[in-house]
Amino acid sequence: MHASVRSLALSGVDAFEISVEASIAGGLPGVYVVGLPDTAVREARERVRSALRAARLTLPPSRMVVNLAPADVRKEGPAFDLPIALALLAAQGRVPNGRLRDAAVVGELGLDGRVRPVRGVLAVALAARDAGCQVLVVPSDQADEARSVPGLRVVAVGSLLEAIAWARGEATIEPARAASVAAPCRAGAALDLRDVRGQLVAKRALEVAAVGRHHVLLIGPPGSGKTMLAERLPGLLPPLSHTEALEVARLYALAGTSRHPRDLCAPWRAPHHSVSLPGLIGTPTSLGELSLAHGGVLFMDEWPEFDRRALEALREPLEARVLELVRARGRRTLPADVQLVAAMNPCPCGLAGDPRRSCACTPATRRRYLARVSGPLFDRMAIRVVVSAPWASEGAGLGSGQRSGLGEALAATDLPAAGRLDTAVTAPESTLVVARRVAAARARSLRRQGCPNGALSGASLARHAALCEAASALLQRARAHGRLGERGIDDVTRVARSLADLAARIAVAVDDVAEALAFRAELHTDDAP
Repeated sequence: MHASVRSLALSGVDAFEISVEASIAGGLPGVYVVGLPDTAVREARERVRSALRAARLTLPPSRMVVNLAPADVRKEGPAFDLPIALALLAAQGRVPNGRLRDAAVVGELGLDGRVRPVRGVLAVALAARDAGCQVLVVPSDQADEARSVPGLRVVAVGSLLEAIAWARGEATIEPARAASVAAPCRAGAALDLRDVRGQLVAKRALEVAAVGRHHVLLIGPPGSGKTMLAERLPGLLPPLSHTEALEVARLYALAGTSRHPRDLCAPWRAPHHSVSLPGLIGTPTSLGELSLAHGGVLFMDEWPEFDRRALEALREPLEARVLELVRARGRRTLPADVQLVAAMNPCPCGLAGDPRRSCACTPATRRRYLARVSGPLFDRMAIRVVVSAPWASEGAGLGSGQRSGLGEALAATDLPAAGRLDTAVTAPESTLVVARRVAAARARSLRRQGCPNGALSGASLARHAALCEAASALLQRARAHGRLGERGIDDVTRVARSLADLAARIAVAVDDVAEALAFRAELHTDDAP
């Protein structure tokens, strides 16, 4: 006899439908699994035998062949245990095909017949819905996760006996519970922005970056508050939509990490600088930190200390917002829409520009240190802020270290100083207050163009961030002095558009461009320590 049960397999960040076919015929007794299975799938026959014995069922002394179609795609993992058991029982006539025809089944079997959780059940549920399956049978421990996918009925089974009872019609489908509405995320409640003393320029930069999802580079000596500032950025970001939250939860499920599908907080990933290249960008079969930060923030502290190959691998994804991995076995596209926040010292000892402590690094030493980050990667950081030491002058907003980095670029081009950098914030503001301004500004950009300002490019950038004649002349003067290339021109325009949204202006003003230019700090290796 012949029977077939639908299941699903994982491939990178996606899942695809698998047909588990079972056939019983004459020949030497045994269970043979074909269809390009890996070791875990081949071992399913032993787990299935033991689980059937625990359920007081036995297999006939016949030749039983299980085929996983399509046969030219490698199958991995123990998620096929339960569909294999049901397919064998259906081939014997012990389980009717009626309910199995419209259902997809996943689950690992224990030797005692219990159904154990499997990896990536959320991705499996989304693929089952897209494949037209009406019902998904999953381990009971993962039922809530699968029920977060709308338009799919979920059957939760805790053992092989429960799955058999459902297939025979002896148990009804448990109705899917309505998903509760998630409260807006308050990730920054415990990490409040007003805990950071001073640093008015850096706080302003984070606010602007949160509006447009611009990449940020924080440069300053140890103890200046770079990490504290970066950790408070997620609290400024608007909550994810339910669709975005479901996509992020799917990626975490594929990586074997738990994240609730209704968690609306933007992801935050902060890998150590010893992370390997595959650990940062992933492989065709596993996700890296870059994909796990999709929709949120990727924080890279001690930026020059990261492996050079890992840093260079970020160049294309930071612009394309997806990662294309091409290997001998094929091409894989991984999500990589991240907002990068990097922090670094100005020199190996970190004391360059410090008014109280002396830096012993030579210009050549600083040059070698800064060269660990390539120019093209440095150029992709739309906002670059020099963070002064807390004991430096803060009353004016721009400390001595900041003036050498931010102010010099303006002075060299005779550009007007961005006065708002000094006076925009006169008292410490909480994360909640700043987040409200960010949400309002982000909403303006989404209503206007359907995406954050950091994603504008080409014709859409020219249309939605058109500059007046004075602002355009300001940019041209900066270009003439060699301070900006074509990518820099676009970055300054995007940041200026975010500044205009914060001020609720329809058009980009010349002051917005001037302030955006002030957020383009330049590093100099021959400055006096």
